[in-house]
Amino acid sequence: MAIGIFTNLYKDNDLSVTNAVINLLEEHNVDFYIAKRLTKYYPNYKVYDEKIFPKLDMLLTVGGDGTILTVARECMESGVPILGVNKGTVGFMAEIELSSLAEIINVIKNGEYKLDTRSLLCTEHEGKVYFALNESIIYRRDTKMLTVDVRIENQLVDKYACDGFIVCTPTGSTAYSLSAGGPIMSPSAKAMCLTPINSHSLHTRPVVIGGDEEVEISVSKAYEAPVLIIDGVEVGKIKIGETLRFYKSDKTLSFVRLKDSNFYSKLLSKLNIWGLTEN
Repeated sequence: MAIGIFTNLYKDNDLSVTNAVINLLEEHNVDFYIAKRLTKYYPNYKVYDEKIFPKLDMLLTVGGDGTILTVARECMESGVPILGVNKGTVGFMAEIELSSLAEIINVIKNGEYKLDTRSLLCTEHEGKVYFALNESIIYRRDTKMLTVDVRIENQLVDKYACDGFIVCTPTGSTAYSLSAGGPIMSPSAKAMCLTPINSHSLHTRPVVIGGDEEVEISVSKAYEAPVLIIDGVEVGKIKIGETLRFYKSDKTLSFVRLKDSNFYSKLLSKLNIWGLTEN
């Protein structure tokens, strides 16, 4: 078995977690490769490249959910599942907590894991197709609200005067959409959620739709052209009157989960942690 290691150097700035992971793998004679970004710190270890990457059995990430989003597209295209070690704030997608690093060996050497397959969202904008694990966001660039027209299967849902608009996957329901008042969806749900951001209307509510339905959104009013953000990355500006299409992708992304892993128990734990006020 060959494992890749990808570290968020901002989260694991002293490399203490990465060192612990590497020590575990070496102690148990597990073959591994490091990301190119780590060669400065580990010059004597093998590095994975575009040829080796698709042959990896899994990619082990050290960081938070943002770190997973960074590697999601490459893993999707290569079919490499992700095993996340949580060094982030909440870490809904990461599987291994720092208190249980030893579980990594049970997963890798003893095969004590299952694969959790997640759906992805496609967004069409200016002839390009973008893939999102969490969400696609239309967002204002100034302090003034914008107005978006939302249609599902060519039927008008509503016109929203708001700061922005989120189209999210079940995975993304615990990300920005949740902060904006959207519902939590089971990762296995065949659905998407439409969540307006700070909508200037008392009747506006998030809408959960079928996973096979197609959404069209156009910006009908805006002081300045808004931007399109895919999983936290700004990918372009949106012209007034331009229509964007959103639909479920036929591609998926897999996560490595412990055999006794349960979404709802993790959800309860994470929300309790998230709800604490830091001193």
